Amino acid sequence: MVRGILAASCLLAFAGAARADAILIPYDGFPNPAEARKVKKVVDSYTFYRRIEQKRFNGTASAFNFLLDRMPMTAAMMREMGLEKYVISTREDGVMMCDDKEGVVGTLEPMYCAPNKRIFYGDGTFSTGVVGRIRGESVVVLEYVQEQPNVVCNTITVYIRVHSFFSPLMRLASPIVRSMVSRKTTALLNASMKLSEQLVTDPEGVYREICDCRDITPEQLGEFRRIFIECRSEVQPQPSP
Repeated sequence: MVRGILAASCLLAFAGAARADAILIPYDGFPNPAEARKVKKVVDSYTFYRRIEQKRFNGTASAFNFLLDRMPMTAAMMREMGLEKYVISTREDGVMMCDDKEGVVGTLEPMYCAPNKRIFYGDGTFSTGVVGRIRGESVVVLEYVQEQPNVVCNTITVYIRVHSFFSPLMRLASPIVRSMVSRKTTALLNASMKLSEQLVTDPEGVYREICDCRDITPEQLGEFRRIFIECRSEVQPQPSP
């Protein structure tokens, strides 16, 4: 599920405080100990915490992984299909830049990758409409399982650490912030689930919509065709003579 997933790190990062479950983070499994420490610092001193459990959608974990592993392309697909406005680009150092076009701007970095778990770290600024623009760090944990051949169950856990003296004020303003985040989160999840479903049910239709997108390279389109159209047609049952 994506955008982002897609940019999920920047968009989901402001919900109301609750008891966080640090067991979700397999710090010993991080390929880079420095990145594990950076994530742990946010999780251990979060300002807001949010967990969205068991969101089911029609699709496959492999299609979801495709989207999560190609965030700039995923964001471009969503814009081209009219699902969302997010822009994600990659800097020369490989770090992704995220802009939701509604006040959230910052970096997005994949920190941990497993077949059914992804962890992203974000660092940027956002406009609350309450205390203006402030800076924060976020950690997004995506956990998903293939429950049935075409049904995926996804759980999203988000931590955000607000910097500076605005942190206590943000807690006081949490009802307003939660309302804003609820709207952003719902839009993000709906777009992600719709795209995931279409990748499985109508990849040819998705390809027709994105094939002329200037933000998707011919190489990316070729990879899309191989994975979702050509390989799919190879395993389709052939009609009897």
